[in-house]
Amino acid sequence: MNRTVTLSLAALTLTGAFATSAQADDGGISREELDRLLTSTGEYGFASYDELGVDDGHRFEAEGWRDDGWRLDVDMSLDDASILREQQREGQLPEWSLSGDEVSQALDAAQQAGLELFGSLDVDRMGDIEIEGYDAQHQEIEIRLDRDTFDVTGVQHDD
Repeated sequence: MNRTVTLSLAALTLTGAFATSAQADDGGISREELDRLLTSTGEYGFASYDELGVDDGHRFEAEGWRDDGWRLDVDMSLDDASILREQQREGQLPEWSLSGDEVSQALDAAQQAGLELFGSLDVDRMGDIEIEGYDAQHQEIEIRLDRDTFDVTGVQHDD
């Protein structure tokens, strides 16, 4: 009986590893993984953001600004948050960009609307926030939020 339990646990462990890999391949990451990456972008110098996203299940892309207005664009490894590519150029910090705390508020609202795995976040000059990812049934979900209130203005599920 002990052998059966060991084999069953091994099968569950492998199934879990494949499920985690499949989620990454689909482009979605957990909130915990996203928070870890956002901590790394903050340490890199990001003060505000306009785009975040998972690319090819192996990279995390962040675009935004430092406090002094310099535009930042980096790709990080999902595995260890190491910098894979970086660009910086002089610019101005726009009022419509999202601070780290505001990104967190937007993600909280998106989770309440059904987001389970994060794929991307975009904020535009008009104040619209769009967050894409996957819901609990692993279907694609797109959530739109108001920039000022973080109220959900629309939810769309893709079949």
